[in-house]
Amino acid sequence: MKIEYIFFLMLIAIFLTWQNNGLVTTNYSYKSEKVPDKFDGFKILHISDFHNKNFYGSLTNRMKEINPDIIVISGDLIDRRKTNLYTTTKFIQEIVKVAPVYYVSGNHEQLSEHYAKLKVILNNFNVINMDDFYTKLYRDGSSIGLIGIADPAINADKKTYLYTSNNTYARNILNHLTKDLKTEFNILLSHRPELLSVYKEFNIDLVFSGHAHGGQIRIPFIGGILSPNQGFFPKLSEGMHKEGSTSIVVSRGLGNSLFPFRILNRPELIVVTLNKLF
Repeated sequence: MKIEYIFFLMLIAIFLTWQNNGLVTTNYSYKSEKVPDKFDGFKILHISDFHNKNFYGSLTNRMKEINPDIIVISGDLIDRRKTNLYTTTKFIQEIVKVAPVYYVSGNHEQLSEHYAKLKVILNNFNVINMDDFYTKLYRDGSSIGLIGIADPAINADKKTYLYTSNNTYARNILNHLTKDLKTEFNILLSHRPELLSVYKEFNIDLVFSGHAHGGQIRIPFIGGILSPNQGFFPKLSEGMHKEGSTSIVVSRGLGNSLFPFRILNRPELIVVTLNKLF
């Protein structure tokens, strides 16, 4: 084998390793008149699609440096095809020391035989499971709402993996949870960004989602190549988008599932700071 060929393969290996493990922090400022005065400057750290990946301390160190007010997880902490509860447990054990953690399930949890065990682990470390749940976040006497939708795969047949329409499930849950909202400003955790039209129906202010993996492979000036449930060249593969009064933040995620490599799509932490618009 020629030395040039070996050198080329080494460069590819280094590049792919960097793409899979070189963390990126993306910062957004969310401005709205509806943000309560006391929540001005409130910092939310968003992670998604961890897929029980081991970052050997670099991820948790970065999260400590960010020093958020809360951490939200929008699904797929584990990977149902190669579940490693030990890695996920160690990760949870570390991040609960950083800030309160709020979690909602993804399709991998709902389709995994290990989800019952994961729920026990989350509970043991005081992580709030937001599956089909509504709660309030308080700060100096003010409050904002936090809503969570379990991934629609919660209804899946374990043999066929077929389940109720994503739109139908999300709409039913939001209809139930938003009926008696007692907060003017509301945040939603939901794994699936492609359901933005449903979230918009209920005038949700800010949504945190994942699932799209940034399109897995990204092309400059074009975007992601392929995302689940959105197909080729997905519209909602990453970033902050707005439709009507609803803004959605889509994480590129941290780990991988079926396809083992990220290309021009490094693992991402997202920080959203709430700002009162006066």
